[in-house]
Amino acid sequence: MEIIRTVVHDREVTQDIAAAERSYRLVEGAVMSVEWYLSRNPNDGVHRRGKFWVYTHQGKKIHRVPEVSVLYSFTDDEVVFHAILFRPGT
Repeated sequence: MEIIRTVVHDREVTQDIAAAERSYRLVEGAVMSVEWYLSRNPNDGVHRRGKFWVYTHQGKKIHRVPEVSVLYSFTDDEVVFHAILFRPGT
């Protein structure tokens, strides 16, 4: 059975997403893709110290879709985005 976790954003993450929407197209879709993927596969990121992980979703510069990197932690029930970084896609 597939486990699907709830995704929660820290306040700063929500603010960073809103700011990125002024610079890039399709930010909401890119973030939703990362949320969907990590809610099902949180172990696919790169493990950092303690409870923290990093995951990067490649964007497409030609379409102004940003690369999205997320610092997150997770439990059996949820994935928490602690920080998010947007850069021009490749």
